[in-house]
Formats: sequence, C-alpha cells, structure tokens
Amino acid sequence: MKKALLIANPKSGKQRIQTELFHIVERLAGAGFATTVVLTEYRGHACELTALAAGYDMLVCTGGDGTLNEVISGVMANGLDMPIGYIPLGSTNDFAGSLGIPGELDGALDNILEGRPVPIDVGSFNGRIFMDVGLLGIFSRTCYETPQDMKNTLGFLAYVLEGIREVPTVHPVPLRIETGDAVYEGEYLACVVSNSRKLGGVVSLSDEQVSLSDGQFELLLVEKDKTPLQLAGYIHALRTANLTAEGMTFVSVPSLRITSSDDQPWTLDGERADWQGTADIRVIPNAVRILMK
Repeated sequence: MKKALLIANPKSGKQRIQTELFHIVERLAGAGFATTVVLTEYRGHACELTALAAGYDMLVCTGGDGTLNEVISGVMANGLDMPIGYIPLGSTNDFAGSLGIPGELDGALDNILEGRPVPIDVGSFNGRIFMDVGLLGIFSRTCYETPQDMKNTLGFLAYVLEGIREVPTVHPVPLRIETGDAVYEGEYLACVVSNSRKLGGVVSLSDEQVSLSDGQFELLLVEKDKTPLQLAGYIHALRTANLTAEGMTFVSVPSLRITSSDDQPWTLDGERADWQGTADIRVIPNAVRILMK
C-alpha cells in the first residue's frame, strides 16, 4: 500500500479541518493510501514536520496558503522529491485559485487523487522561500496583522476591513528596482512581486499575463498618486486587471534587486518579512510538483 503524510493546520480558515479530517483520511484510504496525520502547533511547524515525509509516496497539506508555503519550504530544505497535494481550507486561498484547485473539499480531493504532478516555480526573497506574492506598501500590513479569529469569521472581508483602516497611514515607499534589463526608481504606493493569477483576492490575471512555470515573476509597481482622481484610477485598474494604466508598471522578470532607505516590512505569502533595505529576489524554476488535474 502507498503511504501519504497529511500535514494539517487546525487553525486555518474556520477551523474546518476539525470536522473534515476523518473524511479526508477516508478518501485517501479509499484510493490506496495509508495516511499518517500530523497537526501543526505553531507558525513554522509545517516546515519542520515536512522532514517526516521522507519515504512517503505523497505529501498532502491542508490549511491556508501560509501552510502550503511552509510545506514547500520544508520540501526544498530537506531535498525531498514527491508530489504535493493541497487542500485549501484557509481564509482567502489565492494560490489555490491560481492553480485551479477547487475550494470545495471533495473537488480538492479529486484534484489530488485524479491529478498529475505539475512542476511550478517558487521565489526566493533573500533566501526565504515564497510561492505566491511578495507585497510592499499599501495593504501589506493587513495580511499579517489581521487577527486570525477575524479571518476565520469574515474571510476575505476581514482583509478589506483592516485594509481600509490602513489607507490613511500609508506613505509612498522610495524604491530602486534593478531587473537586469531596466531600472525603476521613485516613490511607490505598492510593489508586488508575484507568481500568481490572483492578487489579494482582488486582481485576477489571465493565463496570457501569468504562467506559474515560465521562470518569471510578474512585477507590479504603483507610483505615488498625485491626485484623488489618480488613486481612484488605480483602484479601477486593479479591479479590472488593466495593469497598463498611467502610473503603473507591469513586467515579467526572472530576478530583481530592490533597495530602499525605508525598511518597512514586506508580506510574503501573507506573513511578515523583515529586511534591511535590500532584497535580492529570484525565481527557482520548477522547484516543486503540485498535484493538479
């Protein structure tokens, strides 16, 4: 019989895993997998637990995108080569949406049991792994400061409510971005480095705009707004994914260096990431294999 290791975050989303765990194990057993279940107890624990997967045929994680980030980090740190199944039970699950993984439980399980391992790129931020979005500037604090119980209760609305509170305190960040082919320098409301088709649950990008396995990041820069009308234009551009609007830069790059005199924290896959004003960011092509139909 094949073996699967299931890493579950019991606090993600609305704590659904507490009622769904038996069903998940039952479905995996029905497909021929003897499943070992381990529960995370603190931030970073999923990364540590991934070391237990050596010798297993499949690694499955359930929780939010932060849990998947930890699992991918652990797989790479431990040199493991096995397919990863993802059951998204978090508050927003942006990366699951990018991958086309259903948010409905049995659909996600079908995706694992009927899917094939698809290589995807991941990113390195000063050596720290991220697979979805790195964000600096407006709404960045929202991702890691929104209380978990609020996320559990309100889901994405929690991020919106907390983000609205943040807007009056946001100041443009002075940045210099070197991509190898170009240099961008100025004051920006937001800098986004992503390998995702969904940004913050708000911006949805097309397959033509984004590939998750092309060795490229998408870099989005939003310049300091000069008038309230321009800020309103930015909001409309983001809602409609018109990322060529005036004051916005949207390009694909394999690597970049970002420097700033302002060291306010980044957000990487929803978690705070401190820096000292210099970030070397690069793509690691086809770093892990995710099960997808």
